[in-house]
Amino acid sequence: MDGMAERAYVFLDPDGSQGAGAVVVVQAPTGVVYASQVGGYANDERSVEGFAIPLFHPQHLHALEMFFGRYGGNPPYPGTPYEWWQEKDLQVLTEIVRGIPLWHTTREKDEPASLEFDRARLDELTEGWIPVLTSYGPGILTHQNCD
Repeated sequence: MDGMAERAYVFLDPDGSQGAGAVVVVQAPTGVVYASQVGGYANDERSVEGFAIPLFHPQHLHALEMFFGRYGGNPPYPGTPYEWWQEKDLQVLTEIVRGIPLWHTTREKDEPASLEFDRARLDELTEGWIPVLTSYGPGILTHQNCD
């Protein structure tokens, strides 16, 4: 964290009972680290430093749950039933992510914007952890994991 002391470590929905919904963590040197359990039944824990923006509308979470639900808790990863991401599935995910509004706000004005799936970071993609580009910079779209 470039010499900055970690000020807070926030594990989103640590026991899985709260339904954290969908959150975008924009990567930035804030000293605040957000963590989540991701990867379907693999129970991977990942974290990212930045600032969190909650996505309040449940339709976005539902679309992500439906998309990742097709993998039955085992999103593509070597050694799982789905070894690699298929292009057709990445196109569907691209459209889901593109449909999620994330306004760019300043003290002077608010401007509509949306997320973009960041294919340059495809190696980071798993259920509950989607690399995205925002109007604020790169980030992670995280959401409830299937298990």
